[in-house]
Amino acid sequence: MFDLKNIFGKKAKKVLLSKEEIAEFLKINPEALIKFEESYKNHVLGKKMLSDNFFAINAKQIVEEKKKRLISDITAEQGDIDAIAKRIVAELLDCSIIYAWDGKDAHLETFDILPEEYVPVSQEDLDKIPKVYRPELTGYLYKRDIAEWAAGVLLYEYKSYLETQNMQLKKRLYGSFRQGLDILDLDPITYKIIDRNANSMGNWLPPLIEAVKKQDFFKVPATKILKVPLPLLQLTRLEYMELTPATLRIVDEFCYKAFELDPQKEYFIKTGTYSSKFDFRNAHVVGEKEVNELGEYLLFIHYQALCHAHYDLSGRNQPVIYGMSTTTEWVVREYIQPQPGTQEIYYGLPLRPEYRVFVDFDANEILGISPYWKPELMKQRFGQSEDSNNPDKVHDYIIYSACEKELMKQYVSNKDLVCKKIQNMLQDIRLSGQWSIDIMQNGSDFYIIDMALAKDSALKECVPEGLIKLQEEDWRPEIGGKNGQ
Repeated sequence: MFDLKNIFGKKAKKVLLSKEEIAEFLKINPEALIKFEESYKNHVLGKKMLSDNFFAINAKQIVEEKKKRLISDITAEQGDIDAIAKRIVAELLDCSIIYAWDGKDAHLETFDILPEEYVPVSQEDLDKIPKVYRPELTGYLYKRDIAEWAAGVLLYEYKSYLETQNMQLKKRLYGSFRQGLDILDLDPITYKIIDRNANSMGNWLPPLIEAVKKQDFFKVPATKILKVPLPLLQLTRLEYMELTPATLRIVDEFCYKAFELDPQKEYFIKTGTYSSKFDFRNAHVVGEKEVNELGEYLLFIHYQALCHAHYDLSGRNQPVIYGMSTTTEWVVREYIQPQPGTQEIYYGLPLRPEYRVFVDFDANEILGISPYWKPELMKQRFGQSEDSNNPDKVHDYIIYSACEKELMKQYVSNKDLVCKKIQNMLQDIRLSGQWSIDIMQNGSDFYIIDMALAKDSALKECVPEGLIKLQEEDWRPEIGGKNGQ
């Protein structure tokens, strides 16, 4: 008998079964499944080294790596740093806004905590602290690479894009504009432009919540959406590994207070457009240490996503990908505990039935539905890609294959019901255009967890050809507000 405890270890070659055969065996042998997972955790996850591919590093790894490199002895400056850090956290809170949904009601939260006579932290105050320890932001000041505002260049490119009739030039100008939104320094107008992204959660969740409150089938996880203050968001444009300890401490303390975190709770975190859930270690926060570091995780996830818009930072001919985190928002949600026995892929993501429904709000109709974990796509990703022999991909291929039948059974059994319930809600969701809506099933509960413009969504091949429309975008900013908000 082959030993699944050693499938990822030195004796792995003794396991003579194929990935498909192992998956079939695990379907009918729960004890073998336990041994398989033990082998994966002991021989792979437990020996994870920091990857030399920047885009394969998760937030928790980079936070630990950075702490190894920090100078720990602050000595005489500690008192000054403590006082300045507390003031900066208070300044950031004072100009913050949070949209909060607790599962029953939604409201806005603000933090008007500074007295009228308050004097902001000045550059002179910061200069008194040695540079290696110095905070790189206040509630009103932020570090920039270029003094001139990027907004002028961005709006000129956007205007040229709108006016030109040359399709090749149009494509180039749009790409340059969108790339600039992700990599250029922020200023109040650029902040406003980014905030126009319809895909960002703060733009679609409030209308969705108003509709959810009128029915009793779908749930939405408790959620807090933070409009990240401009000085804090600018940190995503700076080199993460060069940020000072005081800067990261301020980010952590600010997020702890802004989101009212509880070290005894588990959380799911993301930016307004990006969860990084394909490395679930980025998204799932559990335990006092991780809750205290949650701000650093959000900062790194956002920074790493924006780095995709740079040219070839990986050294592997990485293509330029803009838009992953074109957002001004950070999000903290309740973690929905999976049902007992739920298997995991992507470093801890519970593999639950998920449904992607495409809708047209203007026509008040459903365009199509697809399983989120579509078998042919999943097996191609894990089994036919260049890294398919990577132990993580082998693990995920086997686990997915073992779960595929049940996932598809649930999908087929419930897709008509899901579509019916979505159809009943459409007229109450005050949005326009075509969107995708993601539903996660957890036991008998159905959670709406995400939305995006249909044109930007994967799996739209489930929609009959010709029905998906190119939805016009409007990135022109509305000028006004406090601190770029």
